[in-house]
Amino acid sequence: MKYLKILVFLLFAFTTTNAVAQKTSAEKILGCWTFKKIEFNGKYDFSEELILQTQNTVVCFNANGKFITTNAKKSSEPINGSYKIADDGKTLSQKRDLSDEGFDEDAEIEFLNDENLIFKLEFGTMYFERK
Repeated sequence: MKYLKILVFLLFAFTTTNAVAQKTSAEKILGCWTFKKIEFNGKYDFSEELILQTQNTVVCFNANGKFITTNAKKSSEPINGSYKIADDGKTLSQKRDLSDEGFDEDAEIEFLNDENLIFKLEFGTMYFERK
């Protein structure tokens, strides 16, 4: 009987600790991510240009709902903006400070863990690694 109580206690402790320890997408995405590659789901006129523009790009998401995108090799100005992750944790909406209208584009969070982030967009899939 004593062992049964210990087993029930350990089972309860491990399951509740595991449930509390799981992070939401909004928590996991915080920090800086380095762009690694893009896979297009078709032929687009802008494909090659976008690949060149995104090389060495780093996106940092802050807890206050702001992001900053910089390019390590280009001397271009950083892009600032705001973002929001849907309650279901599967969609990220972002609005650059440069734009006057609504959110620029939504992206589906296809995969997100401590090391990798994959966004699915209308034109393809973007892969990032934690910096």
